[in-house]
Amino acid sequence: MINLGTMRRGIPFTIWRYIAAQYTSIFTGVLLALLSLIYIFEVVELLRRSSSKTATLMDVLVMSFFKLPEVGMRIFPFAILFAGLICFWRLARSHELIVLRASGVSAWEFALPAMFAAFLIAILKITMLNPAGAFIFSRYQSWDQRVLSNKNNTIAFTDSGLWLRQINDDSSQSVLHASAISNADWTMDNVMILMFNHDGTFLRRIDAPMGKLIPGQKWDIQNATLAEENNIPQHLDNFSLATHLTPGKIEEQYARPDAVSFWAMPKLIATIKHTGLAVTALELYYNSLLAEPLLFMGVALLAVAFALRHQRAGGIMRLIIIGLGVGFALFFLRDFMRALANADIVPIPLAAWTPALLAVMIGASILLYFEDG
Repeated sequence: MINLGTMRRGIPFTIWRYIAAQYTSIFTGVLLALLSLIYIFEVVELLRRSSSKTATLMDVLVMSFFKLPEVGMRIFPFAILFAGLICFWRLARSHELIVLRASGVSAWEFALPAMFAAFLIAILKITMLNPAGAFIFSRYQSWDQRVLSNKNNTIAFTDSGLWLRQINDDSSQSVLHASAISNADWTMDNVMILMFNHDGTFLRRIDAPMGKLIPGQKWDIQNATLAEENNIPQHLDNFSLATHLTPGKIEEQYARPDAVSFWAMPKLIATIKHTGLAVTALELYYNSLLAEPLLFMGVALLAVAFALRHQRAGGIMRLIIIGLGVGFALFFLRDFMRALANADIVPIPLAAWTPALLAVMIGASILLYFEDG
């Protein structure tokens, strides 16, 4: 219980720590509940997709867990919002907020512990959970491509350029390297292709100063040099290698930020930029991660404002409806701004930071209106 005799102007550290601990524990419970629900749906979906494949039930259960980071990282704002709504609804219902207000503590002061807890959660998510989740989700991607999607294309970027591995129609393998690529027409510089048969035995090597991807049809290589074991290198005016790849399919693999650690993303962005390909999706995701501490604090402030406003107007169901509305509005705004950034209509930093700034400003405005008139 709160002792009015020991209260002073402002919020004591004991009460400050109590509110932060309540908020954090509720957030943990909400997050685990949402993840459990998502896991059940993922298991059902993977069972459906793997019904005609060789995957076992244990494979599905494990891979459903490995897929959780993809969606789990996106529901953090929802968990932050619901934790704030539930936390302050419970404090109001138990009359603890009434005691705090009677002792002269303003809503701004008991909103700070929740905002600080949300800030720490964001830092933990970015610096620790994101790298771990990226590693786990990359395992799921490899399994999905190999077992469910039958995709055996692998793309990697190094300081020397693009490396791409594809399985050909006759089960042979080809490894393609290019030092630079034009994102406009997929013309490649300094092309090298290594070809192997189905058991990995080396067949031939093709080198050329230039090449081009004809989407969904072939790799078109001009002025190539063909080298085979125990044979003299030959000059070829034209060499083509069939492929089902398109720029969209390639970008879908290398621009998948869920499988990239926060710490590795700046180097990957710089490397892909050096190669010549677009990195809008990765840059936008990286900037969004940087904005998450502010976003989470803004969402927590929104939760406090709504919980205090509606603590006597409809109970927990009303708060849940409000939370869903605000959460979906923020998700819509974030996706809308990302679509504008991907279309090069607005700058990437503006698209990434606008939802966070709006959450803080709207939450502060609501709390200022109801608290200070």
